[in-house]
Amino acid sequence: MRNLFFALAILNLVFLVATHWPAKPATAGSAKSATPAVPTLELAKLSSVPAAAPSRCRSIGPFADAFAVAAASDLLRARGLQPRDRMADTNVNDGYWVYIGELTAAAQRTVIAKLAAAGIHDAVSMTQPEQSDRVSVGFFSDQTHAVRRAEQVRELGYKPVLDLHQHTVSMHWLDVDLKPSEPDVQTRLFQNMTGMQVIDCPGKAAGG
Repeated sequence: MRNLFFALAILNLVFLVATHWPAKPATAGSAKSATPAVPTLELAKLSSVPAAAPSRCRSIGPFADAFAVAAASDLLRARGLQPRDRMADTNVNDGYWVYIGELTAAAQRTVIAKLAAAGIHDAVSMTQPEQSDRVSVGFFSDQTHAVRRAEQVRELGYKPVLDLHQHTVSMHWLDVDLKPSEPDVQTRLFQNMTGMQVIDCPGKAAGG
């Protein structure tokens, strides 16, 4: 009976040790093998895309009326362009004025008499207060005749002034966008329209 008691006690002790003894920690090798491998991520190199070249904006004008705008628009559309009509204040040439300045009233009478003797009969004293010291010797629609008159006055010993007279009016301009590969708009495209200009659009540089 005593032997049976000791046998049962030993069995209980073995069971107790087996169920409560801490488990043996896993080795480094086994832990490493148990952890799933995570692939290393590499950032793909982005291919460099060249920036698109900027378009160009050109302004054609000025046009005084809708008929001239329509004719110029047709020429531009024939080249595959899409013109945009824009109104802007524009300095318009009235003509060329030739005069002699800084003259007293007595000197003006002498100058007019001398010019008349030389065949220049359209010389007159100016009456406006800000121009009262001037003698006008001609107003011309073209520069060639104005220069010729100024030379005649200079040959008589005076110092003529050739002044371009202008006034401001609201006129039409056509703006067009050009791709980098497209040729520039040339003024000869509008050879039947006098005074045409091709300039950069307002606020635009030649390349932007």
